[in-house]
Amino acid sequence: MPRHFKKGVKREHHFLNGLEKKLEEIAAIPGVKKVIPGRIYASDSRGFEIKVTRETKTGLKLVAKSDGSVQEVFLVVDRKDRKEVWREIERKMGTG
Repeated sequence: MPRHFKKGVKREHHFLNGLEKKLEEIAAIPGVKKVIPGRIYASDSRGFEIKVTRETKTGLKLVAKSDGSVQEVFLVVDRKDRKEVWREIERKMGTG
């Protein structure tokens, strides 16, 4: 695994509060090859939530919300595993 990855999660940039452990749980789901946190945006969100929003060319895109911020998260997942990974994330994160 490249040097910025630990437990399947890229750690080169910042995470929203409470997100790091949740991303490690997602990285442990069979079929997830990499978890890559993206940009953080200001928002009026309250509470904590992680949702799968869509498929991408290389896997899935998630959006994590935490008190006043939103962060994009990208997963590298083979096409054949995407539906099962999506379902498992919804089950683990309580968004299904």
